Amino acid sequence: MTKETHAKGGYVFALIFLPLFKNILSQGNNIIYQCVLVYIYIHFSYLGSLFPDIDMKNSYISKRLPILYKFFGKKFRHRSVTHSLIFIYFLCYLFKLLIMFTDNNIVFTFIYSGFIIGYFSHMCLDLITKEGIEILYPIRINFSIFPIKTNSKSEKFLSKMLNFLVVFLIGYRFYIFL
Repeated sequence: MTKETHAKGGYVFALIFLPLFKNILSQGNNIIYQCVLVYIYIHFSYLGSLFPDIDMKNSYISKRLPILYKFFGKKFRHRSVTHSLIFIYFLCYLFKLLIMFTDNNIVFTFIYSGFIIGYFSHMCLDLITKEGIEILYPIRINFSIFPIKTNSKSEKFLSKMLNFLVVFLIGYRFYIFL
């Protein structure tokens, strides 16, 4: 999948899971602070939706974080460890430690949640490509649900559908919020 499709997928997943944070948002926080928290959550879902491609040389994220690319890109194949359940578990563990050390800071909770949801969206979208992902890494079996090729007409159609869902969900969330 392309960067644009993954980004839209991250936004869709983030907007779908946003109601899970309604109780946290409404704990006596003013409207501006709530909007900032939602912005942080959405922004980190975008970053999380791009991060699994840190192991690919010309990806958007590897160009922005060349030090991490040098570590992951040289040691692992594309769509292997960074697209696996064990890696997402490792990220959750690191974020839980960060939240623990920041005394359950609400901002870090939203950073963590957005990033993991975006990361998960990336894995789901790559799971429907022809190449698939090694979701059970270190077991070297690629899992694929649909034969969608990257940058094909099917992916472009999917990207347009995700774009429609983003617009619809933003409108729906504002409607419910107000």
